[in-house]
Amino acid sequence: MKKNLFILATVIAALFSSCQTKTTEEATAGKLTKVADYLYEITVDDYCDTIPNCLVSLVGKDFGCSAVRNGNFYGRNLDFFVSEIAEIVVHTTAKEGRHASVGVGRLNQCTGEELEAGISPEQMNILPWGMFDGINDAGLFCNVNVTPAEDAGAPNTGTNPGKPELSSAFMVRALLDNCATVDEAIQFINDHNITSKEVGGWYFHFMIGDPEKTVVLELIDNKAVIKEQNIMTNFYVNLLPDFTPHADGIERYNILKENYAEGGESMEGMWNLLKRVRFSQAYDPETKPFWKSEFYEGLPYNIDTPLETILADSVVQLNILNFKSYRETGKYTPEMGLWYTEHNSTYDIKARKLWVTVHELYDNKYEFELAEMKQ
Repeated sequence: MKKNLFILATVIAALFSSCQTKTTEEATAGKLTKVADYLYEITVDDYCDTIPNCLVSLVGKDFGCSAVRNGNFYGRNLDFFVSEIAEIVVHTTAKEGRHASVGVGRLNQCTGEELEAGISPEQMNILPWGMFDGINDAGLFCNVNVTPAEDAGAPNTGTNPGKPELSSAFMVRALLDNCATVDEAIQFINDHNITSKEVGGWYFHFMIGDPEKTVVLELIDNKAVIKEQNIMTNFYVNLLPDFTPHADGIERYNILKENYAEGGESMEGMWNLLKRVRFSQAYDPETKPFWKSEFYEGLPYNIDTPLETILADSVVQLNILNFKSYRETGKYTPEMGLWYTEHNSTYDIKARKLWVTVHELYDNKYEFELAEMKQ
């Protein structure tokens, strides 16, 4: 299965010249705290505010996602290979011209053991930019998902040539830092030349919201296209009602749409809604509908293809058997290439509160709030 993961590789100080003047003594290192297996928390008071476009070449591999907003509640799943990678809840504090925020990201593809071995000041500077989702003190929230580059039209070399460049890889952090509302986010986007680096055949798209409105931002034919939309998986929502031929996440999208009402009831309701689309269900033949679109490399999605044909495909069979073995034994090898929900983030927009579930352990959720709440 092809997907893309928004992860930052290990950064050497010389690779981001905009931060070279910050010495080890001057950098605020923060303190990494273990919350649970695969889950850590840190507050970062100081980091390089300059958008680090020089780091685009270091953006890595694979991820798939589901995101939905209903009323006061918003959530997302980030799906990734079964692994030992740790998630980090990152708090950033406010300063002049920058909002405080809280969200979930990663530092490289680090395990908990590697994180506990120590984070350098250089890594600390770049950690806040490796965000998958978050909310700021004004109630603006944002997350990143992937979309098939083949369906984006022309290669995205820039939406507004001549304006300050912003790589889509750093969009979540840029919006959380600089914007209080969706309208401000749209203006920020229009004031920048948004570029995308294709990685493994995929680009990024974004759900952006505030207490009043939710939109999806997509980069199509070198244009930043905005659509009011409350559900997003891994295809271009601006091309609805048609599904693109390379789309993933069609079944997840339809499940979220069908059960959308429960996500607006409470944090628990949104958390349960996202539980319906955890990725392991792609390997469960009893899932209705079976997630045909999640086996693109084995058999391209075709809504008219009989289920028995899909289930007879060797790639599908192998994934089902591998996941069954993993569930029964808890053991896996990277060669299995299995996907599951690496983390779920569920947000109370008004309270700026976050629940995090890691490694598909949906019975264990951990609560976080902003370090600073804007009045």
